[in-house]
Amino acid sequence: MNRFLRGFLIVLGIAALAGIGASTIAIVDETELAVVTSFGRIGAVYGEGSARAGLHFKAPWQTAIKIDRRFRVFDPAPREVITGDKRNLEVAAYVVWRVAEPVAFLRGSGTAELAEARIDERVSASLSDAIGRRDLASLASTDPGRWGLDAVTREVLDAVVPAARDELGVEVVDIRLRRFGHPLEVRPAVFELIRSERRQVAARLRAEGEAQYLTITSQADRARDTILAEAEAEASRIRGNAEAEATRLLNEAHARDPRFFEFLRTLEAYRSILDDRATGVLSATSPLLKLLVQGPAPVSTAEAPREAGRAEPSPTIRKAAR
Repeated sequence: MNRFLRGFLIVLGIAALAGIGASTIAIVDETELAVVTSFGRIGAVYGEGSARAGLHFKAPWQTAIKIDRRFRVFDPAPREVITGDKRNLEVAAYVVWRVAEPVAFLRGSGTAELAEARIDERVSASLSDAIGRRDLASLASTDPGRWGLDAVTREVLDAVVPAARDELGVEVVDIRLRRFGHPLEVRPAVFELIRSERRQVAARLRAEGEAQYLTITSQADRARDTILAEAEAEASRIRGNAEAEATRLLNEAHARDPRFFEFLRTLEAYRSILDDRATGVLSATSPLLKLLVQGPAPVSTAEAPREAGRAEPSPTIRKAAR
């Protein structure tokens, strides 16, 4: 029994020594800051400056409070703000921050959740002030000269960074707007207003297109009429010249052989009057019937043309007579 009690006491002593040894060691990771406190007073800070991460020793009664030093992304809930032209907007932002001064962080908030809640209050107030001094058109414009969102985020960042560092011991690295829009209850009315404006723009564009269409078609019609008039005038001129030339040639042919000309005109009259279904009734003394009954009249030697000593009728008259 004594031996068993002696072994138990030895094991208990070893465990006590191990516990005391463990309570004197503080292991600080590269991603952490460690604040060593002694009955509420700050004893040491490890993880920054010359006191880098690693193995550090402390008194057994001291407490090592570890703080994550990595960057955090805080995504607060959307908030409703009013623009300078009295438009309601629902704005959602995000904040990138990290613990910069661990002692001030423990005194100002102590936890990441409480620090983010206080950052959210400051960001909300700064956003409401910055957006309240600008119209909606400057926030939603695609014109680089009127674009105002970058100025809004700069103003909010300049307002939040000093207060967050001094009061909370955190460094706010960046603040951005991830989206903004109209509140849910007014979106149907806003969408209907947008549709109405788009319909007005579409009607205006159609009217402008119709006016351009009428202008182009009227110009094309005028050009067409001008070209057709010029073509008609040119055709009339060519037709008149051709008819004058034909009349001249016809007169020359008639003057050269009047009887043959009369004979050809009679044949043309037969061609236009007589066909397979035509029935003609002529008197015995009709000039038209004379050619059919008697044939062409003989051409006298005095009336026959003579060319190069020839005294016989012209080949044209002989061909027509046959």
